[in-house]
Amino acid sequence: MKTLRILAALALLFTLCAPQARAESLAVGAGAGYKRLLAEVNAAFSRQTGIDVVESYGHMGHMAAQARESGRMDILFGDLDFLKGIKDLAFEDFLDVGRGRLVVAYASGVTLAAPRDIAAPDIDRIGLPDTKNAIYGKAGMEFLTRSGLLESVRPRLVEVSTVPQVSAYLVTGEVKAGLVNLTDALGVRDRIGGFVEVDQSLYEPIRIVGGLLPGAKAKPAVAAYLRFLGTPEAKALLAKHGL
Repeated sequence: MKTLRILAALALLFTLCAPQARAESLAVGAGAGYKRLLAEVNAAFSRQTGIDVVESYGHMGHMAAQARESGRMDILFGDLDFLKGIKDLAFEDFLDVGRGRLVVAYASGVTLAAPRDIAAPDIDRIGLPDTKNAIYGKAGMEFLTRSGLLESVRPRLVEVSTVPQVSAYLVTGEVKAGLVNLTDALGVRDRIGGFVEVDQSLYEPIRIVGGLLPGAKAKPAVAAYLRFLGTPEAKALLAKHGL
């Protein structure tokens, strides 16, 4: 009986002292163009800490609405200016993640030596993300305007909702060129012809940040996530994906 009592006591002690990390979780959202990047970062974080990350990706307008209406999102990643402009979302703080970079990507069988080559006569369809809500759609229009190319390419523009939709059109050859972010271009580089980076002076700076939603700072899982983003492992993943 004494042995059984000792074993029972040890089992209880083990239960009380066992790590509870798997019971923790945090929720993050981002534009669809950063899905590959964050999925890899989140997987590395979960492996290291045992904390689950609930992910949501899509059109930034939809992500903002989800964060506002659900009240369950902890961090929303996106362009700083866009996040600051969201009504009814009072972010507690912003964590700098990196600088967004615009590229002109082109389909297999096409070769562009420079971004201006997007105006070549044989580039008859050009993909562009939503110019009102997608930051790279706005940046794409700024590039076309500042470079003086807009009027010549306007009839050839094919506007879609998100960056990944432009990339999907490039992969299938439905457009010959497209304006996307470097992160997404790197994700499909084996399935397209290539890409050329746009001079950053031709569009407004894009600061990619993690916006901390109300109550997030107080959560241990969020604090652990923010610490992880500052580690060499996380920074290497960000650099790998173009940030």
